Amino acid sequence: MTAGNSSVVVCGLGALGQACLERLLPFEVPLVGVDIATPQWRREDVKARLQSALVQGDMRQTQVLQRAGVQSCRAVLLLSADSQVNLEAALQVRLLNPEADIVVRSSSGLKAIGQLLEQRLPRVAVVDPIVLTAGAVANAIHPEDGLIQLGTAAEGDSIGLISGETPPPLGLSRPLRGRVGGEQPRWIALLEHRSRVEAPRRAVKHRVARASRWLRQNLQSYPRSPMAWLLPLVVITTAIGVVLFSERADDWRLGLLITLGLLKGEYVDPVMLLNRAELWRLLAGLSYALLGTLITSAFVALILDQLLSNRLGLRRRERLRTGSRQALIVDGHDVVEPIRGLLAGDRIGVQTASLSEGMAGLETELERLRHTDVVGIGLLSDNLLSNVHAALSLQSSHRHSRLAVLAHEMEAGEQLGQLLGGITVLSAVDLAADALVATAFGERVERVLQVEGTYQLVVHYRLETGDTLCGLNVARLENGYQLNVLSHRRFSRPEPRALPPLESQLHAGDELTVLADLESLRRVECGQLSPPRWQVELRVHHHDDDAFLVQQCLARFLGAAPGQMLGWLNGDWHHTPPLDHDLGTLLCEALHRLRVETRLSPVAISQPAAHCA
Repeated sequence: MTAGNSSVVVCGLGALGQACLERLLPFEVPLVGVDIATPQWRREDVKARLQSALVQGDMRQTQVLQRAGVQSCRAVLLLSADSQVNLEAALQVRLLNPEADIVVRSSSGLKAIGQLLEQRLPRVAVVDPIVLTAGAVANAIHPEDGLIQLGTAAEGDSIGLISGETPPPLGLSRPLRGRVGGEQPRWIALLEHRSRVEAPRRAVKHRVARASRWLRQNLQSYPRSPMAWLLPLVVITTAIGVVLFSERADDWRLGLLITLGLLKGEYVDPVMLLNRAELWRLLAGLSYALLGTLITSAFVALILDQLLSNRLGLRRRERLRTGSRQALIVDGHDVVEPIRGLLAGDRIGVQTASLSEGMAGLETELERLRHTDVVGIGLLSDNLLSNVHAALSLQSSHRHSRLAVLAHEMEAGEQLGQLLGGITVLSAVDLAADALVATAFGERVERVLQVEGTYQLVVHYRLETGDTLCGLNVARLENGYQLNVLSHRRFSRPEPRALPPLESQLHAGDELTVLADLESLRRVECGQLSPPRWQVELRVHHHDDDAFLVQQCLARFLGAAPGQMLGWLNGDWHHTPPLDHDLGTLLCEALHRLRVETRLSPVAISQPAAHCA
């Protein structure tokens, strides 16, 4: 998060490499390009910028890297289409420069060695561009329009991005900051907030409602296979048998012995205990023996099925519940598990299909899902025309399903989606380029989202000693850098707090998860902190009972010690230092409750121009 004077070297100037160069131009850092041949430039401004800083040669060769200045650069992006070449070049770069941040483009086939390199080599990030698209695909096929799931904090608070003219309740939402278009404003809100202070009666009522909801959901989703009912059936029949075959109320052991003997499947009266019983008991015993034969056979069949499946590697496909919500991912094997995790919270299952055999395989899978509610279909194959053909065919047969197409090498996905109408087209190049550039400057990108045509990054920060963000509060971080703080974990707390209070101070050792676009991250990198433009004028009347509470309130919002606020209680008008508008509003509301006279007014502050060094 601190700017430097060294260059950024981009190796591999294909579509992804040039997209990264375009995003690096506003950072105002020296750029160097490396490719084995002269690239076919897509933009003239990028060509002009790199014309005198282009090195031709194999990125794995030491002399080529030295000519590019790798030994003194701040970051290297290895973006060749060949993942093996990128990994080999990463080893050579690390030998030449032990301090540079290295971003390696890789694929799922080399995931294991990529993880080992990240563990063994410092400041190396191995990134699969396709995996980065999981968040955008999950949101594109989500059935609820206007809702984007952002994640779940450890305390159980689910965070989402919603749209609407009316903001959610105060304290549980924030306006989305940054350059995001759209007709309606967007809000970051807690979708499921668990209050920590509940009355005992309300807590009991909440637990009962949650237990009944859990029981109802599990009964609805209970498997309909006969094998799944074996254990409950055995328990119920055993309990009934104990009652039927007990001659006296206190002789339950005899009834249990007879019942278990019959359930073994024996047609003969076990140990001659029913030889003098009434006719109805003999008929009941015969019925139990027949039922026991069926149960025993079912158990044997289940055991053989499991043994043979494990030995032969066969797995029977799960039968889906009628009416359940399902999403279909076509040819996106690398992102199926991340998408499944993102949609699991909304009880949406994820199924897979392939276009390798044309539309036949897709139609077969859709036929299997005909009794379910297919809420979304993601077409992620490498062939853009096959994806578009399948999407246009499905528009008529699955009108209620949301369709998303992934364009691997094509930019301007939003314009193509508007041309097709009703289909979301995601550009893998654009999605990955933003994340790769942010990673090159030391950020840890967890997910990439598409919001109203702009790409938003979910970024994880860990503040170190001397970090430029240390000492700021959440309001300054959001208003000054246009970041959206999703969660904050203080170094002394084991769990993060979702949507932390605006007055929370940031210290070394804290961890943050923020939602931001690349422009906001550039502002952090360049130190372009917009100043606060509001102040609170206040006058404290003499109230001995509330004096210390007023001191605490002022200290919390102004980041000072309560003792330093003692001079503000003399009954005169005082002016706070410049504050952000939302923080000043909260301070006024808190002071009003303590009978303090306040007013919020703007202040004129001249902001000097800031540039990346």
